[in-house]
Amino acid sequence: MIKCLQSSQKLVSLAERRRKLINKAAAQRVLLSVEMESFKKPLATVDRGLQILRFFRQHPILMLGVTSAISAINPNRVSKWLQTSLSVLQLARSISSLIIKK
Repeated sequence: MIKCLQSSQKLVSLAERRRKLINKAAAQRVLLSVEMESFKKPLATVDRGLQILRFFRQHPILMLGVTSAISAINPNRVSKWLQTSLSVLQLARSISSLIIKK
């Protein structure tokens, strides 16, 4: 009888602990969703940029066509764009090399 009573108390305490953990997890999910809301718009912009990048990687001739059209219309703009893109590329490479080393 005593073992049954102890077993029953243990089950009750486990059920109580389980209930508390479920409530804690629910509260954490709510907090996480509120915190992630501020990242929604920036991540959507990054995602769109990656989609465009993938598209041009799959269709490199289109990138060549766009660059050619822009250079025919305004060669100075392409020169500035190439200088900027080269700087960004060099910066990205240096940052990635620092990240990879660690």
